[in-house]
Amino acid sequence: MPKRANGEGTLSRRKDKAGKTIGWRGAITVGHHENGSQERRWISGKTQSEVQDKLRALQADLHSGMVANTEGLTVADFMARWVEHKESDGVKPNTVQSYRDTVRLSITPHIGRMKLAKLKPLDIERLLSKMQKAGKSAANRRYSLRVLSMALRQAVRWQMLPRNVADVINPPKAERPEMQIWTPEQVVTFLDASQAHRLHAAFYLALMTGMRRGEVLGLQWTDIDFGRSRLMVRHNLVEVHGDGVTGKQQAGKPTVSSIQVKLQTPKTAASRRTVVLSPGTLSKLREHQAQQARERSAAAEAWQDQGLVFASELGGLTNPNSFSRQFKKLTGEAKLPNIRFHDLRHTAASLMIRRGMNPKVVSDRLGHTDPAFTLRVYTHLYDEQREEAAFDLSDLFPVAAGGPN
Repeated sequence: MPKRANGEGTLSRRKDKAGKTIGWRGAITVGHHENGSQERRWISGKTQSEVQDKLRALQADLHSGMVANTEGLTVADFMARWVEHKESDGVKPNTVQSYRDTVRLSITPHIGRMKLAKLKPLDIERLLSKMQKAGKSAANRRYSLRVLSMALRQAVRWQMLPRNVADVINPPKAERPEMQIWTPEQVVTFLDASQAHRLHAAFYLALMTGMRRGEVLGLQWTDIDFGRSRLMVRHNLVEVHGDGVTGKQQAGKPTVSSIQVKLQTPKTAASRRTVVLSPGTLSKLREHQAQQARERSAAAEAWQDQGLVFASELGGLTNPNSFSRQFKKLTGEAKLPNIRFHDLRHTAASLMIRRGMNPKVVSDRLGHTDPAFTLRVYTHLYDEQREEAAFDLSDLFPVAAGGPN
């Protein structure tokens, strides 16, 4: 029998056990395996006309070169291609690197050698099971599944797979760690203890606005409007993780990654926001501006003017990790509960909620995309506020007519 030509299609009914038609399916030949057997792409639908339309679209894609031949393509090969696609698509470098690391450390070791076309849901279940036995956290396993699912979804769009087999996998349940925040009294203690630190204003700004570490360190003087008492969040200072440097070694082994500090734009539209500043915050920023002028004068020609509000002693970028270490040192010296710098953001949110700000205002100030997310993250704080909102008539009027005795 002669080989079926590429692009030839077939159409057939899908029947249940009783022989009743429950849908239609179609397939086209996209190539041939080494043994001469056909490599087919399958599609399905509820009606014959629906499948015919899909079949014509698939045939058009095949003739235009949009349908890829997956013969011999492994999961590892495809994942590498997908990461390259995300990088060329303009995804933030740190996000691309997190995809690359997840593929290298979690996906490729377990299912990398498998043929992409033969990947089944059970293979993914086994992958997650092996990760769990290896001591990987639920959050790590959940993220690995998310990355794999995103990649397979792209494979479906590229007509390399008929469906995303990761869609049927239930993500591991990740327990949300208990939120660590300071009380208003502890906030005052820290600000008193950090008063003499050259970046005291940065800590003050973070606590009063809830700005992220990268947003604080990426702030430029041109972003602040002292006259209108507000600032614009336009930049984010991040540590960008990249591939290892050729020839460089650590502990006698070639490096697999490198880190650079870079100024980027915020990740989401909601993060690019206007933040109204209090008189106290403006005063702190003016004091810091005067201090920076003295540092600039002392540095003379060595000053690297980049317009940063919280620059290094020579005007350059402040290393985010170094900044966090300074915060941790100050926290220890003040004998306060050990929290991350990011927890200052949660602390700021708690201070806003204590003041009675509604979720929409808090969400806008923090740069959240959705107020519902703010409510979910800080629901326990709003619960406390609801309890405080309960009152009796006697709370308003010591002796109230009709009130309880």
